[in-house]
Amino acid sequence: MASRAISLLLGLGALVFGLLAVFLEPFRDFLLFNVDNYNIKLPFLERASSVIIINHTGEITYIGRHSNGIDHFQNVFYAEDTSGQNRFAPPVPIKHEKGSSIDASRSGAWCPQGTGDILPFTSKVVNISENCLSLRIARPHGTAPDAKLPVMVWIHGGGHALGSTSDVLYEPDGLVKQATVDGQPIIFVGINYRLGFFGFATSKALLDAKHTNAGVRDQRAALEWVRDNIESFGGDPQRVTAIGQSVGGSDIALQLLAFGGKDDVPFQQAIMMSGTHGVNINTKSDLVANNTEAIARGVGCIKNGDSQSVETLQCLREAPFELLTNLSVAASRTARPPFGEAFFYPTYDNDFLIDRPSQLLRAGKFTKGVPVIASWVANEGAWYPPPTTSTDEDVLASFGLWFTGHSESTKAKLLELYPVEDFESMVRPEYDGPITAQYYRAAQLIKDFWFTCPVLDFAWQYVKNGGIESSQLRIYEHNATRFTPSYEMMGVPMWRVAHLSDIPYVLNIQRLGGGADNSAAQLELAKTMSRSIVKFVTSGSPDGGSEGWPAAFDGVTKEELKTHFPSRFALKLFGGPHGNAAVSLRKDENEAASTAAEQAVKWEKLFERCEFINSEKVREESGV
Repeated sequence: MASRAISLLLGLGALVFGLLAVFLEPFRDFLLFNVDNYNIKLPFLERASSVIIINHTGEITYIGRHSNGIDHFQNVFYAEDTSGQNRFAPPVPIKHEKGSSIDASRSGAWCPQGTGDILPFTSKVVNISENCLSLRIARPHGTAPDAKLPVMVWIHGGGHALGSTSDVLYEPDGLVKQATVDGQPIIFVGINYRLGFFGFATSKALLDAKHTNAGVRDQRAALEWVRDNIESFGGDPQRVTAIGQSVGGSDIALQLLAFGGKDDVPFQQAIMMSGTHGVNINTKSDLVANNTEAIARGVGCIKNGDSQSVETLQCLREAPFELLTNLSVAASRTARPPFGEAFFYPTYDNDFLIDRPSQLLRAGKFTKGVPVIASWVANEGAWYPPPTTSTDEDVLASFGLWFTGHSESTKAKLLELYPVEDFESMVRPEYDGPITAQYYRAAQLIKDFWFTCPVLDFAWQYVKNGGIESSQLRIYEHNATRFTPSYEMMGVPMWRVAHLSDIPYVLNIQRLGGGADNSAAQLELAKTMSRSIVKFVTSGSPDGGSEGWPAAFDGVTKEELKTHFPSRFALKLFGGPHGNAAVSLRKDENEAASTAAEQAVKWEKLFERCEFINSEKVREESGV
């Protein structure tokens, strides 16, 4: 009797959950947001089921997961395990046995990096392995094999030191869903690639073997896998847009510059968020080689006193990856706190990179015909200077950690171009605490060196030297963040609209964690911005709506193209007190005639500052 009663109750419970699943479906996103915030488990919200793709070329079956209108395929390998003899070597394309069945229902390992928490709104790193060269694919549920949907391929940032396409910060569901609702469906693909010591170690033995810059070679192999296989998932291999943020954006620029531009890239359009060639500092310096030698010495792999030998390299290939990871992460984070950025990064190897990136740009040695969107964020450099920055010497030291070759005359000119008086209005002692105008001065200088000025340099040189027509290049500046509550919780409210603030808007992320702002106004801006990005992916132009988005150098004359720096350009401003607005800037224009949005951007003094930072002298000293 008792067992029958229990069975009846279980049956009624299942019926109730089933009915709830039907009637509460319209409120699904609201419920998901709240149960995530309060850690409540509701089984009727977990409605994932299997979805199957067959790649008929190799008769390979991929078993993914359908959830809430999106088909997810995760841990889809594009290359072999990178341990052993494959360590540091170019990626070996994956070759599954004919008839293989691949479980693509859950995410896999992240490439070797430091484990633990990173930021409140990012994933905790818990699972690392050298067998990590995989993809994350998301598409609208029920996409037909012959749909030929445009494809967006995401290359994550993280300073070549950390990150994964599986990070919750890169959740593609909101983007893919909204694109489908808008009648412009796309497929999203995220790339995992080797990082840090494993991705960018260099030595004479590695150079001789052409086993350098493994991380960007991984990206190339992943893009080639997409070209060769995405059709099976309903994608169009001839309509691929590569999109990257931070070093992901800079690596897209390097893909265009790779091999001196003699090989076509496996994508047709590019979006470079907060990163172009200039983020890869000191490309020709011996910094990465010295860091590689230091790790080899720490492991005990220097053979016969020769750190550059094949024997030393072989020892490094045989060393436990846990030991190499721990040593290299500790060294990089000690030198470049807190994340270890710019300790291992892409370098000149006379193969993948045959010269400094800015020189390749000026020589026209790049892949041509790729329309580009490039961007920066309003307070991009705020992460980097110490909060205690309060003197001219502190300002110079804050970026001197990253740029070590600047002359005294260059440093003096930089202080002159960034007078401290320009930043006094930013000081908010009642909110930020004891943060001085010198901190904001340093943050702006770092922003321009790493992000703004390299973006303008790439944009101008790519158009000037025949990469694309002037109408095919656009720029945006992002001036909104959903991380303000998170920064307050972290004790860094002075970060404001800091680096990576535009990611959740571009990807239309609906439910950011870590105390981030998920208010209706922020979600509306995310929808607007992601729609522009999707429109570019699907049509080649992000322009639309009442605000418009002008090309950066539309109408530029042949005479103007002869100059080394533009005298006028336009961009799209997203977010902030002036809303979404098209902004046109001229070097000598009367400021009184400008709109409020134009006045706000003019405050950055981009013409005089970037013309100096992009000059031959400063580029050579910076090593870009």
